[in-house]
Amino acid sequence: MSRLPLLAGFRDPIRRPRYIIWSGVAVLLLVVVMIVALGVTSSRWFCANGCHKVQDDTIIAYSHSSHDKVSCIACHMPVNSSPIQFMLHKVEALGELYLTVTNQYELPLNEGDELALNKTKMPAEQCTQCHDLAHRKITPSSGIIINHDIHAKNGITCTFCHNRVAHKEDFKPTLPGDEKHGDFMKMEACFRCHTLTPDKKTELGLKATGQCSACHTAGFELKPPSHLEAGFFPKGHGQLAKADKKYCLMCHNEQQFCYGCHALPMPHPADFKDPKSPDSHSALLKAGKVQASVCAKCHATKRGDTTEFCSNCHHKGSDPNVPWVSLTPGAPSQHPNIVRQTGAQACFKCHDPVFCAHCHVEGIKR
Repeated sequence: MSRLPLLAGFRDPIRRPRYIIWSGVAVLLLVVVMIVALGVTSSRWFCANGCHKVQDDTIIAYSHSSHDKVSCIACHMPVNSSPIQFMLHKVEALGELYLTVTNQYELPLNEGDELALNKTKMPAEQCTQCHDLAHRKITPSSGIIINHDIHAKNGITCTFCHNRVAHKEDFKPTLPGDEKHGDFMKMEACFRCHTLTPDKKTELGLKATGQCSACHTAGFELKPPSHLEAGFFPKGHGQLAKADKKYCLMCHNEQQFCYGCHALPMPHPADFKDPKSPDSHSALLKAGKVQASVCAKCHATKRGDTTEFCSNCHHKGSDPNVPWVSLTPGAPSQHPNIVRQTGAQACFKCHDPVFCAHCHVEGIKR
């Protein structure tokens, strides 16, 4: 007698027809269940409310986009994928389900837009299966020049720039710990490849030109609205540079534009006030690499005068690290010794020679 009753039933001529029929029914039911399960788990409803509940913000962004009627798998499954690829994708997704159920996921998901930058998972075919650029009229924003062919030849796929088309984040994230992703359609993102300093490596490793004429039409207003506001120069531009220096360097070459006026790094480095640092303002003044008149461009209370600004730090008391300006108001007896030690030239780092003449006239000594 067979140890497996099922196999014994198939061997028995009397029971064999019944076993074959019920086995066929069982297989058919299994196939139906799998088809229904695969269909349900591939639906938008399941992505939004099932195992991907952790993607609430992603689904909201999707519903706000122009692709809100396109199924999730249309973009997130390889084009013309085989049944085997489809099943492997489902098996891979079980790992995400496990993290969701066990509450081990981390937010934000897809940090740094890794998926958009993945040429394997998001090749150009994911978009061109619907958007045929050969027959589609390209309508860039006013004043923008875009050549898709050149970008494609350099390995730039659609989602390298159009990363938020299907997930428009025009709302505040609802999940604790979630954050908005970068929008690669903004000008700042162009400079991941474009640059004004081709000797430096860009974020994505390319060195496309950063000249305005390469991307903007003739007559386009190149200055952003902030630059046209009253008070932008000189005070406003400094505040903007301090808040986001990278924003300025999209259009301006630091060495030529910033150093051309300031003659030193802007905003000032962290050790700029440290007299022991070779890059401090005192060291630069001593070495003659920068003049007080340069400081006056931003810090003078009246044009060409840095006295009051410098006094805020240097004339409050004796500072042994900066001896040439260690003069406390009302105590003139301090400065003669300093002059003897360093010479009068030390005073002229900040003061005009006429400054001394206000007291030292007709050979008067104190």
